[in-house]
Amino acid sequence: MSVDVRRIGPEEAATLLAVVRPAFEERPPLDPPAATLTETVESLAVLLGKHGGLLATLDGEPVGGLVLDPVGSTMYLRRFGVLPGLQGHGIAGRLIAAAVEDASGFDDLTVVARTELPRTVAFWERRGFREIRRNEPDVELRRPLDTYLFDVPDAEAMRELGRELAGQLRAGDLVVLSGELGAGKTTLTQGLGDGLDVRGDITSPTFVIARVHPSLSDGPALVHVDAYRLGGIDELDDLDLDTSLDDAVTVVEWGEGIAEGLAESRLELRIIRALAHTDEHVDLDPRRVLMTPVGPRWYGLDVPDSQRPPLAEKPDETLLVDFWRCAEDELLELDRDVPLTMSMLVPEHDGRVLLVHNPRTAEWELPLARLAPHESPRRAIVDQFRTATGCDPGDVELAGVATVQHGHQRRIRRVAVFRSALREVSGFEPSGDVDALAWWDPVQEHSGLSAIDEHLVRVLRGVRVPTDGG
Repeated sequence: MSVDVRRIGPEEAATLLAVVRPAFEERPPLDPPAATLTETVESLAVLLGKHGGLLATLDGEPVGGLVLDPVGSTMYLRRFGVLPGLQGHGIAGRLIAAAVEDASGFDDLTVVARTELPRTVAFWERRGFREIRRNEPDVELRRPLDTYLFDVPDAEAMRELGRELAGQLRAGDLVVLSGELGAGKTTLTQGLGDGLDVRGDITSPTFVIARVHPSLSDGPALVHVDAYRLGGIDELDDLDLDTSLDDAVTVVEWGEGIAEGLAESRLELRIIRALAHTDEHVDLDPRRVLMTPVGPRWYGLDVPDSQRPPLAEKPDETLLVDFWRCAEDELLELDRDVPLTMSMLVPEHDGRVLLVHNPRTAEWELPLARLAPHESPRRAIVDQFRTATGCDPGDVELAGVATVQHGHQRRIRRVAVFRSALREVSGFEPSGDVDALAWWDPVQEHSGLSAIDEHLVRVLRGVRVPTDGG
């Protein structure tokens, strides 16, 4: 399908209403009825007059749309709908992706759904929206738009990051930490405690579930929680803490998917290990910290200067966090909490790279294979290349491993990156999930090429990677 999304204004209110009203009429009756069902062309034109909207067309015919409604630092998506019969074909996803791109400069996207429609709520949750509050019959879900990346080479640097963040914390704040066992969650909390000037040594709370560290000055206490053994965050009510969470800074380790209900705003910090250091004479176990501010409390966050941009990023919020060169036998030593789920191939001949076109994303990219359980990364990408092109990839060798934060759900994944020297330059025919092939010279630009794939190729080829500074 050829789906296009474009900006619209109040002059196209009638077109948008003709698309979204049938989508709402298809839903079960609600009490009170959805506001869209009482919308008129005139009232919808008033909404569109604020910031416009988006209209999705399929082969030129309107099939979906929404209204963009900025409120402070958040962009609300109103009157979101796709024609019945065309739902489930990626149109909604294209609309959301366009809204993300249009919301540059805002902190998050927000939608209001109905609690009586759990499938609708689940739809938004699958696309990275997190519930922040309920006001029956409405549930408000918010999708953060910013993730900040920090390189943390050692334990003292982890503590220092905690100290920097502590300067912005106040009573009632929630910090949610995630990462594998030994990633550095408690070390980061020690830095938070230093910065907050609280009493007592901060150690892992595993055996007591929660500890309260009172302030040594006039600041808030620190409540340090281990959620690993909690069945749900409601169990915090049974801990009989001697400090109200509203009067303290609460730090929850292993809190992802559990602690979000404590507050509508929170700082989410994900700690991941880098691969083994490339210099065998340097004894480092570096970490990467990904920080995502969620909710209005963190509008205007003063981000520590130590943050760095990702190596590359895509409009769907997929970030290239790291790329490390390594030997193929080192793939067996990767941390299991950051799974290796894909293989990628850089197929080369005479200075050029063979690209494939993905019709689903409308991007040019490197051949990519998703790994089945226990499947060899090498075998997966060789088989995928043969399927996509009809030819053999030639001599294949591992170039390294990329760490990627994947899309709006912010899942961290590893990608094995292989290189191959193609023996032939003819006979390639696109097939399977590929609808076109093209040769690319990495010293030149290629329209529609995935930014992450472009970066990886240029790094491997030793071509200067362009920066914002030129």
